[in-house]
Amino acid sequence: MSDDSTCPNCGSPLLRRYCPDCGQAAPRPDDYSIRAHAADFLDQIASVDSKIGRTVWALVARPGVLTQDHIAGRRARYLRPLQLFLVVNVLLFLAAPRMPLFNYSLGNYLTHAPPSPTLVRALVQGKTSGSTADRARTTTSVVPLPATETYDAAFDKRVETQRKSLIILFAPALALALWILFRRRLDVKGVPRTYGQHLVFALHILAFVWLVFAGWGLISAVFAGETVGPIVAIGLAVLLLALPVYLFLAARRVYALSRLLAMALMLALIGAFMALLFAYRSLLFFTTYYTL
Repeated sequence: MSDDSTCPNCGSPLLRRYCPDCGQAAPRPDDYSIRAHAADFLDQIASVDSKIGRTVWALVARPGVLTQDHIAGRRARYLRPLQLFLVVNVLLFLAAPRMPLFNYSLGNYLTHAPPSPTLVRALVQGKTSGSTADRARTTTSVVPLPATETYDAAFDKRVETQRKSLIILFAPALALALWILFRRRLDVKGVPRTYGQHLVFALHILAFVWLVFAGWGLISAVFAGETVGPIVAIGLAVLLLALPVYLFLAARRVYALSRLLAMALMLALIGAFMALLFAYRSLLFFTTYYTL
């Protein structure tokens, strides 16, 4: 049992109001009062709101600062990299139906690559043609499709679930590309950068990219209708022009690169992202197809 001089959470000596080891506040007689509950609620809301606002502002307005501060140990003021990435993913999922790059319906796969529309058409035809017995033998699904549900609708429903889980693969894949590019480059202290440090940068970069795409989706939603074409085209141009500039500035700050090397890294990151998008789209189709 703990007494008033030890922390009830971890057992460490309590020298101040907060435990020096786990950070928990020492219990007080009024902890269960209505006033204490209200104060705790407001404190938590204010803390989360201020962290989100401070993190998003640093992410958008100061390219590379979040990564730089995280590696330097200045982390308490911001959301953690994975937290930020997941929060922005929620925005991306909400905006995705308005964005062609993230439209993964079967109809889209049948008309746009990757993978090949011809291959998609042949694979889908193999599952949807023939007798019921043939379809039962060829499908790999352990749960048969409902008779009232078309294959298109079943595919679209499954792919929506799959894309939310597979999108997390972007970050470790991009971090691997960065690690390969910088495996022989030392940081300012003369120490090789670890894969984990590159992963932090990748999470922050992708959080910004997802915000840009979410902005594209928001513009499309606001101006939906006959005027959506030119307005969305202008908005998309403005948003996408920000990406190369952002990547250039972030790369210079985090990796201490010259202008020429930062430009080269910016182009490499854009190429890596497009390659990952190609691989992600293809992987999403095949995992959906073979689990349906």
